Amino acid sequence: MSQTFSLLCAENAVPRKRTLETATATLFLQDFCTAPFVESLRPDAGLRAFTHRPELEHQLLGKISQRADSILTLAYTRQGVIVGQVTLTPADDYWQGLANTYEIAIEVSAGWRKLGIALQLLKLVFELHCLDELIILGMGFSWHWDTDSLGLTRFAYRAVIERLFARYGFAEYLTAEQNIRMDPANIFLARIGRHVAAANLSQFYNRLLHTDTLLGM
Repeated sequence: MSQTFSLLCAENAVPRKRTLETATATLFLQDFCTAPFVESLRPDAGLRAFTHRPELEHQLLGKISQRADSILTLAYTRQGVIVGQVTLTPADDYWQGLANTYEIAIEVSAGWRKLGIALQLLKLVFELHCLDELIILGMGFSWHWDTDSLGLTRFAYRAVIERLFARYGFAEYLTAEQNIRMDPANIFLARIGRHVAAANLSQFYNRLLHTDTLLGM
């Protein structure tokens, strides 16, 4: 998997950097972030959606940056504080083993939301033409959402996620994946790249609603 991904994205492996002016501060967006670069930054206090602690979030981003089969894109301040991130990593758990299938995750720190950071991070990511060779999964789990601070219900936040990702070619799919089915507010999205091989697409559709592929039946 990693070799295939490296070949697909090798020509794009030089980091791209953008400036984003917000009402709060000037930010920088950069993809293909390396481990030394991530180590030179520090996490914002509100970056805690996936691990509940900013320092653990920073460690997780550092591990992803070390992988040749993944892409880490960050938003950070002039002072070197990470305020947003997008990760692309090989699909695992229920989806493990599907060729050229990746999972996307996005987070914007609590104090930096409603500034268009998520939109601009995704825009930078999906300018990469190599992603048209991939199936990219987006899994929204309600227990990661900071709905209280946003003043939204779980279903309202779900709608926000759906609209945001629809801009970049994602559509909602029904799935038998148990984590998604644990809460009706959870959402499963996928982006089918324009150049995905028919065999890969067939594997994906077979996995969507059938657990027998995991049980060896």
